[in-house]
Amino acid sequence: MDQSARPARLEHPVVARMREHRAGDLQLRVADQITRFAGSMVFIYIHVVVFAAWMVLVESTPWPTLTLVVSLEAIFLSTFVLIGQNRAAAFQQAKADHDFT
Repeated sequence: MDQSARPARLEHPVVARMREHRAGDLQLRVADQITRFAGSMVFIYIHVVVFAAWMVLVESTPWPTLTLVVSLEAIFLSTFVLIGQNRAAAFQQAKADHDFT
């Protein structure tokens, strides 16, 4: 099917405004990319392989260092989860405000 024959995709005005806002801010784009990657199965597979290789091949007693690394990673990932939740809440509020008026 010819691309030009397809109707234009309609978006809620709030969706378009939020997309433009996020596209214009480098920090938000980086946070979105990290959140998208951290929520994927590729992220899980990479961690399984890296941690298994580290425990078997690199360190004879990996537990203290592994605990530190995993704890630090959890702190950063939880921050990205909160960023995503804040984004979703802001979007829902903006959409509700738009629909109310």
